[in-house]
Amino acid sequence: MKYSYAMVGRMQLDDYVRVVPQIYGEHDRHRSIWDVWCHTLHHGANVAERIRKEAPADKLFTEIADLALWMFTTVQKLSGKPGKRKGASESQVETLVRIQNSCSDLVWHRYPGVCHLCYARRSVSQRHGLDLPLCDCSGRKSDRRDRDAKRADVRALRIFSESVRRHKPRTIDDWQLMFASIFAQKIERLSQPEIGFHLLEELGEVSNAIVRMYSYTKGNFRPGEPNWRQARLEDQIADAFSWLFALVQKLNAGPAKNNRDAPKVGHRRITLSAIIWRRYGADHLNSFRCPSCDKAVCSCPLVFVPGTHPVEEVLRRYKPPNFLMRTK
Repeated sequence: MKYSYAMVGRMQLDDYVRVVPQIYGEHDRHRSIWDVWCHTLHHGANVAERIRKEAPADKLFTEIADLALWMFTTVQKLSGKPGKRKGASESQVETLVRIQNSCSDLVWHRYPGVCHLCYARRSVSQRHGLDLPLCDCSGRKSDRRDRDAKRADVRALRIFSESVRRHKPRTIDDWQLMFASIFAQKIERLSQPEIGFHLLEELGEVSNAIVRMYSYTKGNFRPGEPNWRQARLEDQIADAFSWLFALVQKLNAGPAKNNRDAPKVGHRRITLSAIIWRRYGADHLNSFRCPSCDKAVCSCPLVFVPGTHPVEEVLRRYKPPNFLMRTK
């Protein structure tokens, strides 16, 4: 398939997940989920750092694009049947860290045109629809629902999301517009640093949800519990995507310092799709590509232990313990 700057905004989130292995599949088969998620957190932290230091726009956009690609890589890596290895290098524990839904579906189940917290807070006996007021969670007390109440709300929200599936955004740009509408008040009220650090907070919640997929207490190690934890992992990933879109949308209201090279589409609107294409797209190739080697299929000479090189090779490259103390 040929790609271009003009069409990437019309791609669905799931299309971006499928693009990842086209570029990095050969390398990513050697990566564990811990490897992939550590890279994701690294770029999430870099986004926060760029915002805090008021870095030039091109630096911020690069990190946002990298974060997005690693998030899509995570979704691709987590997809599969629990307990079934996707490759020879995958550990048994990794086979327990799985999601059930596609990227677009897991986001829709969490945000079916509405804020999930606002939906849960309002009486389920009242009429719910896509004409609900904008999110008005700002300034409210912390969520004090217990586990059972939260799970009941998750079930109700998923039923609602299926009933209005016809309204699910069809493109990545439509997703950005949806979140811009739902969180308009938050995006206007919060600063770039506040949104950036909230994004980082949600990435940390994903980390916690990943750990809970394979670690239990004896009291909660019972039938059905893995299903709820899988749903929580999907919801936390969706939350991270929602704040990534919110951050990009915030750049439209008040772009980063020295924002002369902002990638824009249509009516001078900054979009996540354009940011990703700016970093990973190549019009001369009609393709997404690795920005390091400029190839549609990454050919960077990466070394993975033990995927491509044995552990012994790394050990042989260690110097004596006092190596760092030598002056010559």
